[in-house]
Amino acid sequence: MPAGFIDPLVMATPSGPEVRAALRAHFGYPGFRSGQEPLVRAVLGGRDALGILPTGGGKSVCYMLPACLVSGLTLVVSPLISLMEDQVARANRAGIPSALLNSTQSVAERSDVLERARADQLKLLFLAPERFGVPSFLHAMSGLRVSLFAVDEAHCISQWGHDFRPAYRALGAVRSRLACPTIALTATATPKVRDDIAQVLGLRRPVRVVGSFDRPNLTWEVRKVRTEVDRRSRVVEGLRGLVRGGVGTAIVYAGTRRTVEVLRDALAGLGLPVLAYHGGMPDDERSRVQESFMAGDRRVVVATNAFGMGVDKPNVRLVVHWELPGTLEAYYQEAGRAGRDGEPARCVAFVRKGDLELQRGFIDRSRPRERVIRRVGRRLGRDADPSGRVSVAPEALARRIGGSATVDVVLSSVRVLVDAGAVRAFRRLPEADDRGMSSGSAGSRTIEVGVRSGRPNLSGARELRLAARTQLRAIERYALSRRCRRRSLLEYFGEKLEDECGGCDRCQPPVRSSWSM
Repeated sequence: MPAGFIDPLVMATPSGPEVRAALRAHFGYPGFRSGQEPLVRAVLGGRDALGILPTGGGKSVCYMLPACLVSGLTLVVSPLISLMEDQVARANRAGIPSALLNSTQSVAERSDVLERARADQLKLLFLAPERFGVPSFLHAMSGLRVSLFAVDEAHCISQWGHDFRPAYRALGAVRSRLACPTIALTATATPKVRDDIAQVLGLRRPVRVVGSFDRPNLTWEVRKVRTEVDRRSRVVEGLRGLVRGGVGTAIVYAGTRRTVEVLRDALAGLGLPVLAYHGGMPDDERSRVQESFMAGDRRVVVATNAFGMGVDKPNVRLVVHWELPGTLEAYYQEAGRAGRDGEPARCVAFVRKGDLELQRGFIDRSRPRERVIRRVGRRLGRDADPSGRVSVAPEALARRIGGSATVDVVLSSVRVLVDAGAVRAFRRLPEADDRGMSSGSAGSRTIEVGVRSGRPNLSGARELRLAARTQLRAIERYALSRRCRRRSLLEYFGEKLEDECGGCDRCQPPVRSSWSM
């Protein structure tokens, strides 16, 4: 066993009454939600666990509660700083000493957090998966008494998931260093993704809990529109009805930052209390928007998919998709922010001919075609000096390649070449969101890379592109099918629905109400 780690199998397992008493004391819950208890008992008994619990199903309790009941530290991997901040605040309110490590902290701040962890002053430590790639942190891990390893949003591990993140893929090596149980949690994972999570993390005989994906209080609808004017008028109609009714809040998801801002301005011009949220906004402004929406100061938010993780507002009565996203996982997760109080809510997606071309464009930017990647590699090779080194702005590189190459496509291609070992990056490449879109300044920032000889193996890139296109075909089938919407969604996630649901636009006409669309 590695020095400095606890083997939980030798620790006393808390009794059932102790566990329930801790649940009440820390969280105020009289009992467990569906699926929580077997996951908690598994890790307390030294078993690995994989939990697929629906959005709003209380995943965080499955690692926070065990952290209260065993000695040592629980490491929690989480994908977003904002989500980590929310979870740290919640844990500390529950009387569970917690902190996080992230790239925005100073060296002194990170040192202080690690010192508290080494001194057993923390029960939970949240960090992004990239932290395990920092040598100084890996060295510091040897001084931590880790009793549980928790991987939140675990679908990010799988290239067949909707938010694949390469740094998550490396967590299997981290898990192999730990002599403690591992729990992986997510709200959206198909059977294929679940198996991938278990394999990559090296889970040993994990206890698997897959909660039902059915949300009986949600009504599922897909509305076809002919024009953008028609789409906007239908959205405005529905939001006006909700605002006039005085009950609940609404989220409108749109695919691009520009659409978000244009729609926000149009709705505000009609007197609707609306906010905008997207990844291009400063961090403090995004925090202000989220806090305002959560507090109820504004009842409507128009957002890209950057808005969502950690948003647990109970009275969202309406989630609108201006157009469908690229995967059913993303759609289910975003739409599932409606009706978390168990009361009726509606999930309405609009579809116009040509909408899916936007999603295909996102795939071409974030998962370029193999021939494009090779063209970028050859161009870098021709531009390199005798040592193989080349410095170039992405805009200039895109011009030299020509054709349909854009800054985003070029940068995505360079990232693929780096991952394939064909190119070495001497400085950090500009970051992009999950749709392959970089910040406005990325095109002019010089990239410095070293080009290695030989033909790169791009099989991984081919598989990622195939996965993205397969997922897009699945949501296209959902939108165009005449089958029950709920049944289609549940079957995608491996769950059966015997009868028609009576709660979608295929099974019955949409429910009319003061905010109907």
